[in-house]
Amino acid sequence: MTDDETAVRAVYAAFGQAMQVVDPEAMKDLWDDGYEHLVFQPEEIEAALTTWDAIVDHWRRLPGFVDRVEGREHSSHVAVLGDVALVYWRGHTTVEFKDSSEPIAGDSRLSAALRRTDDGWRFIHWHESRQLVAG
Repeated sequence: MTDDETAVRAVYAAFGQAMQVVDPEAMKDLWDDGYEHLVFQPEEIEAALTTWDAIVDHWRRLPGFVDRVEGREHSSHVAVLGDVALVYWRGHTTVEFKDSSEPIAGDSRLSAALRRTDDGWRFIHWHESRQLVAG
């Protein structure tokens, strides 16, 4: 594994940890907020968020209804292409909601893109999708 791959994995692991404890401020630090073509597609909303303000607003609302997010990795792949890195993650996620005894759990997938900045690797693209079980 190259130093860049290790650094990219550290950033996506830090973002996962921030999501697990629902810490919007920690999430913000791992994104390139100056990039003009951001995409953040969480599985729980229909359309991608494509502005920094919309993404941050979404994260800030999470602590009001989400207690905890847990992700267990099954596999992941990182490809570094110069100043851009692509991540594919597959695992099991569980989301626990406030005022609910029933979490949402299942296998999910994630693809993400990061770019090298003066502050290190930062996200510019994030897309989550739940693995549906076909009958």
